Amino acid sequence: MTLKEQLMQAIEEASDPVLMEVLDFLQFLQAKQAEDAADIQSAREALATVATEGTVSWEALKADVGL
Repeated sequence: MTLKEQLMQAIEEASDPVLMEVLDFLQFLQAKQAEDAADIQSAREALATVATEGTVSWEALKADVGL
């Protein structure tokens, strides 16, 4: 049985309160993954700038990534 099939079986057997928690957690993980992807893209852009323009100050790098 695949992981997806196991999850589907567990979902079928779960109560509504458990399903609400599972959905909330899944949405949290998806949002976190999207945020992480955006952070990685920002870091790549900063590194590309360094490659084309040379080094940047730590303060400028923090400002570019929103820290």
